[in-house]
Amino acid sequence: MQEYESVMLGLILFLPLVGAILNGFVLRRVPLAVSATVGTLAIAVPFALSVPLVFGPVLESGSAVRLALFDWIHIATAGGSDFRIPFEVSVDRLSGTLLLIITGVGSLIHIYASGYMSHEKGVYRFYSYLNLFVFSMLCLALGSNMLVTFLGWEGVGVCSYLLIGYWFEKEANAAAGMKAFVANRVGDLGFLVAMFLSVKLFGTLDYASLGEAVASLSPAWFEQHSLEVTLIGLCLLLGVTGKSAQLPLYVWLPDAMAGPTPVSALIHAATMVTAGVYLMARMSFLLVHSEVAMMAIAVVGAATALFAATIGLVQTDIKKVLAYSTVSQLGFMVLACGVGAFQYGVAHLMTHAFFKALLFLGAGSVIHALHHEQDLRKMGGLIRKMPITGWTFVIGTLAIIGFPGLSGFFSKDEILYYAWTGSYGHPILWGVGALAAACTSFYMVRLTALVFFGKSRMDREAEAHCHENPLNMTAPLMILAVLAIVGGYVSVPHAIGHLFGFDGDNLITSWLKPVLAPAKETMLAMRGESHGSTALEWGLMGASVVAMAASSLFAIVLYRSGPEGGKGLANSFGALYRLVLDKWRVDELYARLIYNPLKSIADHCFRFGDRGLIEGFINDGPKGVYLVTSVISDVQSGLLRNYLKLVFVSVLVLVLVAVS
Repeated sequence: MQEYESVMLGLILFLPLVGAILNGFVLRRVPLAVSATVGTLAIAVPFALSVPLVFGPVLESGSAVRLALFDWIHIATAGGSDFRIPFEVSVDRLSGTLLLIITGVGSLIHIYASGYMSHEKGVYRFYSYLNLFVFSMLCLALGSNMLVTFLGWEGVGVCSYLLIGYWFEKEANAAAGMKAFVANRVGDLGFLVAMFLSVKLFGTLDYASLGEAVASLSPAWFEQHSLEVTLIGLCLLLGVTGKSAQLPLYVWLPDAMAGPTPVSALIHAATMVTAGVYLMARMSFLLVHSEVAMMAIAVVGAATALFAATIGLVQTDIKKVLAYSTVSQLGFMVLACGVGAFQYGVAHLMTHAFFKALLFLGAGSVIHALHHEQDLRKMGGLIRKMPITGWTFVIGTLAIIGFPGLSGFFSKDEILYYAWTGSYGHPILWGVGALAAACTSFYMVRLTALVFFGKSRMDREAEAHCHENPLNMTAPLMILAVLAIVGGYVSVPHAIGHLFGFDGDNLITSWLKPVLAPAKETMLAMRGESHGSTALEWGLMGASVVAMAASSLFAIVLYRSGPEGGKGLANSFGALYRLVLDKWRVDELYARLIYNPLKSIADHCFRFGDRGLIEGFINDGPKGVYLVTSVISDVQSGLLRNYLKLVFVSVLVLVLVAVS
């Protein structure tokens, strides 16, 4: 049975890689339907295999299914205990959750892409990149040690560069891909240092071995090595700020909207950007031993959630609004991990994958129907032309703003509750999170109102040709809409469960208990029980719902007649509005403090090093050789008169020497 499970795991991991190779090197001149079918099957088959694997052996045993392929690193030591890092993957309840999201949502996005990219040439390249991305993401999620995770971590970074800059003919798109690549490399340095410190402290990178080593150590040991443990936590946080787009490295994600919309849905809603949240949950058993690291994680998450939400309030590009929304929602997930509610960070990771993929694909459906128009001010009334896209988008909006009963309501409110009462929670963190949630309601209702309701602001030609998209684009929207409705019921709050006579753990807590139990036990020992109550939970939930309703109604009233309704409010804020519209000018700040000085240094190095030394040597060297060979060739010309001249000059020189 174990061998059968290992074969399934191997197929799940490598089928996307096979799809990438086939599309990239074999199927280069086939029709779109063939490339799309191969690319989609390379993800859909792993999803079909993942369901029985995760809900079979992994669910029944609570332990991991492992597949060791070969020793990646093997170092013989003098003491006889060799240091080994195998290329090994495993599925437990945490990685299994990501496995189902990556392959399930990924399959829907691949199907959608067959319609969205139908007018593009060379689509084999697009599907090859998508499949390679999924393979890298599976390495990241399934790696049983930090090095295999890092391989996938770097792989998704490279693939994001390829996919964001897919339309590389436009300079802005190529620059956006490069910006994502460079920003992620900064964060990756933190991940590398965390690995080095882990080997130094614990002698291993294997997650299971790390967990055992940490569990065997006494509180006195952690007090003695608090600096090293804190450094590991902060270095992991640096990696998270890059991959999961947190302050200060979030700047790459909004620009990444330059890629095709299916790329935005796959990379920036369902998979890559959630990698940092997964890493924190995976390393939770170690992170909770550093109060400094946990508090830093919570502060960064809360600050990012609010900061990005303020920018989303005023954006006019439909994809940019969703991009800053993604940054903000990732902040909620990081906040959950920082206050010790790792299971709700994972729960929001899952619900976010559903409703944000739905919103991105819905936005792509609009963009596709309007011939790549993305300005909210040039839309309006589209729900009459595109009812499936419109109503599924409404469901996605209700889910993300936390409308009671939909997925975002449960996961978001649990995060806010633990932001107040969690082991590392504080009322200020709740206040920042609640304000960010209210901003989310405003800008998402504003977006939905301007795109789908009210009078049409489209030009006549666009309005005449606007219609609902084909089934391969609308079917994924309908499936994701259903998931956006029901997905949150895995994290029903205790107060609601108690109302219906259920006092045990909710589904997500029970599901992840085998993985997160060590972290919870450590937090209980260090911080004690959380000081929450059913009354407090109802109160915080009620305040959140009231804030959501008020901000939503305000947006409806303000924009019921179109974008003109918000102009007066914008003018009243004057310079502050322009500052937020300019995205707080963070990019300009980075340009002045980092980019321009480095570019100036690079230019001087280029002029002196490249042009002065390297090009000087390369260009002047041949000139010198040519000069010498010219002289020699003149001497050895084969002409008798030249030889006589040389003899005459030589004799004359000898006579002069002798006379002198």
